[in-house]
Amino acid sequence: MSLSMPVGEFFENSEIFVTGGSGVVGKALIEKLLRSCNVRRIYVLMRTRHHLGAEERLQKMRKAHIFHVLRKERPEQLDKLVAISGDVSLPGLGLDQAAKELMSEVTFVYHCAATVRFDEPLRKALRLNVGGTLEAIKFAQTLKNLRMFMHVSTFFSNPYLERVEPKHYSSPMDWRTCLRLVDKIQDDDLLDALTRNVHSRIIVGFPNTYTFTKNLAESLINDYREQLPVVVYRPSIVLFAVNDPSPGFAPSLMGAMGLFSLVGTGILKTVYLGKNIHLDITPQDIGIKSMLCYTQSAYNSYHQSDPPKDLLVFQCSSRTHIPHTFTEMAEQMDNLSLWEAMPFQKSLLLPGCHYTDKRWLYQFLVFTKQILPALLVDMLLSLCGRKPVVLGIVRKAYLTLEVMKPFMFNNYLSPGTTNVKYLIDYNRGTDFEMGTYEYPVTNELMVVKCQDMLQSIRHDLLKEDPRTLERSKRILRFKLYFYQAIRLLLVYKVLKFLWIYYFT
Repeated sequence: MSLSMPVGEFFENSEIFVTGGSGVVGKALIEKLLRSCNVRRIYVLMRTRHHLGAEERLQKMRKAHIFHVLRKERPEQLDKLVAISGDVSLPGLGLDQAAKELMSEVTFVYHCAATVRFDEPLRKALRLNVGGTLEAIKFAQTLKNLRMFMHVSTFFSNPYLERVEPKHYSSPMDWRTCLRLVDKIQDDDLLDALTRNVHSRIIVGFPNTYTFTKNLAESLINDYREQLPVVVYRPSIVLFAVNDPSPGFAPSLMGAMGLFSLVGTGILKTVYLGKNIHLDITPQDIGIKSMLCYTQSAYNSYHQSDPPKDLLVFQCSSRTHIPHTFTEMAEQMDNLSLWEAMPFQKSLLLPGCHYTDKRWLYQFLVFTKQILPALLVDMLLSLCGRKPVVLGIVRKAYLTLEVMKPFMFNNYLSPGTTNVKYLIDYNRGTDFEMGTYEYPVTNELMVVKCQDMLQSIRHDLLKEDPRTLERSKRILRFKLYFYQAIRLLLVYKVLKFLWIYYFT
């Protein structure tokens, strides 16, 4: 791996096309390009959604909190964003001729669009994750000045492996055959049966349609490696940022960050998880910085006298960087009272969570500590004339954890983030600094970063005023005293019953 110039300089004055720009990775990519690379223009593919057109959705996205530093320091950069009406599920991305002419000078394509639902029906997952990738590739073929096409995949695209190396692995099925299945089999129930039936399952080795279709998309990219300059980037679970755009920045209430938020609000009280599991994570800012570095490295590889013969694949993985298991990290947060130091104003029960690998205990705790309180609160809401919502949140959290179960009981080994030592040294003192990855995560560093994360969840995701923090602490202390009083009362009642039953 070699970088020939500073990363920001490499992208300067370039035009970039991004699919999936409204997602977690897409928005973070756009923010970093605008803040640190002085690009000429960024085209963002956007489909009509909730009666909002592409331009209206872009205006809404510009107000996203991830751009708060950019709006303060370089607000004019946001004017470089251009909405492109289209849809990755449509032929030709749904682009009209005017949009194609407008983007004729694009030099970099970042294909971030995908459905990230693990339990997506096979038809939709194939059309978006495989068909959408094919349409993006076809568009890239029309660009006369294309320097690099980057496909954003996932570290878990080969979940049947115990160790995942940054290289291409052959797919169990041909991606063309799978796309033909979508066209030929019109019955959704029949198509979904191919993934549910253990005897006729076509995705053996894959726990869900997400990993299966992302694997096929990588195979598709591999087939075009000699026709276009292409590269595959595999981040693991994208969590909060370490430093950029602000310390601990929490990107979204979706996925893992949403589960953290539910623990803080006292709604999620138990998680079914293997005791020795290391959940592989990618800090948002480290992931974006490395992705941009890999773009330049891949470009340099294609312009050597001997171009790459194999598909270029880069990974962002914490497996060699974070020595703690997920349970150890979570218990550390509880033991150091981090939830009590940064309580949420929007909370139900006490924050904190019990992690167990015993299914019977997990089901018991779900019923007693999640379902019963949710039913009680929803009943009170109904009596007050308000819409009951808590049980629906509990159900959604339970189903989310159920589809994530294959990753909660499997460790995936890897050599870590690709060429991380080189990236650290090369980018030292620049906007692409990755010094956090220079040393293993210690307990002290973990505490600081988790505090930053909780503060960001409170402020950026739950929209809670920092001035309400002290009041939230007082309310939490009252809850603690109240719960202790309830426990003492229950103990007193049990002891009284035993005394009367056995000694009176």
